[in-house]
Amino acid sequence: MVKKFDKNLYHLSKVDAVAKIMSTPTLDAVTAASGENFRVKPKGDIDFVPWGSNDNQALELLKMCWNSPTKPRLMDQAKEFILGAGVKLMSVDIDEAGKEVRKLVKNPLLKTWFRRNQVYSRYLELAALSLTFAEIAFIRFSILDNGVVELETIQPTKVRYQRPGAGKPLERVYINPYFGTGRTIRKEDTVSVPIFDPKEPDRYPESIIVLKKAQIGADFYNQGLWWGTKTWTLVDNMTPEYHLGGLTNGYNIKLLIEIDESYFIMESEDANDEETAEKIEKRKTDFMAKMDDYLSGVKNTDKALVLIGDIMGESGKDKKLIRIQPIENKMTDDAYMNLIKQAGVKQAQGHGILPSLAGIAEGDKLGGSGSELMHSVMFQVRYMTPSYRRLLKEPLDSALEVMGYDLESEEYHFTDIEMTTLDANPTGQQAATSNTQ
Repeated sequence: MVKKFDKNLYHLSKVDAVAKIMSTPTLDAVTAASGENFRVKPKGDIDFVPWGSNDNQALELLKMCWNSPTKPRLMDQAKEFILGAGVKLMSVDIDEAGKEVRKLVKNPLLKTWFRRNQVYSRYLELAALSLTFAEIAFIRFSILDNGVVELETIQPTKVRYQRPGAGKPLERVYINPYFGTGRTIRKEDTVSVPIFDPKEPDRYPESIIVLKKAQIGADFYNQGLWWGTKTWTLVDNMTPEYHLGGLTNGYNIKLLIEIDESYFIMESEDANDEETAEKIEKRKTDFMAKMDDYLSGVKNTDKALVLIGDIMGESGKDKKLIRIQPIENKMTDDAYMNLIKQAGVKQAQGHGILPSLAGIAEGDKLGGSGSELMHSVMFQVRYMTPSYRRLLKEPLDSALEVMGYDLESEEYHFTDIEMTTLDANPTGQQAATSNTQ
C-alpha cells in the first residue's frame, strides 16, 4: 500500500520505507509509532477501592499476559508446580525420632464431598492460578443448609474491596463483572459479600476468603511478582509481529533510493502546466506502487531494483535518473536472537521458574541431563511453592472444621511426584508428600 503524505513524499508501507522525490535526489526514511491510552475513571454508585489508579490494573495485567507468546504458559507452569499431584487426606503423627509421619486416611464421605463439589477444578486450580497472576485470590466460602461447605474461586478481575471507614478494617467485598472496564458500576449488577472470619468460620453462610501473599506497600490489592518484567514482556510480545513483518517485507530498510524529478517528465512536457502536473503525480504514484510490490513479499525480500532505459543526457554524459545505495545494518541475526533469549530468561525469573524448567536453553543445552533436571524440579517444588500451598490449605482446613471434622486426626496435604533413577524405581517416579506445608 502506498500512502502519499505530500506532493513529493510517499510511504511504501509494505517495505517500511519512504521515498521523497525532489529536484535534487533525496530520500527520507521515516519510522513513526504513536498511540494513546484512553483511561476512563471508574464511575457508579458503589464506593469501592479501585485496583490501580484507574481501576484497570488487573485487566492491564491480563491483557499483557494474553498478548504474550510465553506468559500464559509460564503462569500455568507455576500453577502446576504449586498444585503438584494434588491434595490428599492424611493424618500426621510424630515418630520416636521426633519427625512427622504422614499417613493416608480413607474417608468415603470426604472423598465424595471433594468429587461432587469439584473442589479441585472450582477452587484449587483457579486459586493457584490467581496467586501466580496477582499474588491474591478470592474464594467463595458457602455453608449450605445441610452443613456442607462449597468452595469456589472468583475471578480476581471481578472483585473489589468495599471502601472501609476511617480506622476500620476491610469487612466486605463487591463482585461485579464490569470492574476495570470503564463501564458504570451499578448496584443492580453488584453483589456485596462479607469477608470470611477465620476466628468464627461459620459466622456467615456466604463469605469471601482472601488469600493474599505478604507484600510491602500492598494494603489492599497485590501486584503480580512478574510485573517487574513488564518491559521485557512487551519486548517478547512484539517479537512474533516483528518477525512476521521481517520475513514478509525485510527486517530493515536496506536501500536508499534517489530518483531525479525529470524521470517522470516526458519530453516536450511543461511541468508547470496544471494538467501535465497531474499526469506527473499519477506516474509517481503508479511507480511507487510497483516498487512497493517488487520489494516486498517472502520471495522478494531484499531484492535489488534493476532499471534498464536511456540514461544519457544531451551532453552525452551519464545522467543518473535513479540511484540505489545499500544501507548497512549492524543489528545481526545473533543480536536479535540474544535479545529474544534474554526476554525469555527475564520473564521466567519474574515468575520464579528456573530457565531450564521454562524450556530456555542455557549455553548449548536445553535443561541439561536428567539428573540436573530432577534437581531443578525438586528445588522448584521445595523452595518456590510452600507459602502458596499454606495459603491454599487454609480454606480446606476451614471447610473441614465447619463440617465437623477433627483436624488433629485428618486434614488435606499437598502431594508431589518425585523423579527417581530407574534402578530405584522402574517407572522413574514415585509419590511423595510435601513436608513444607
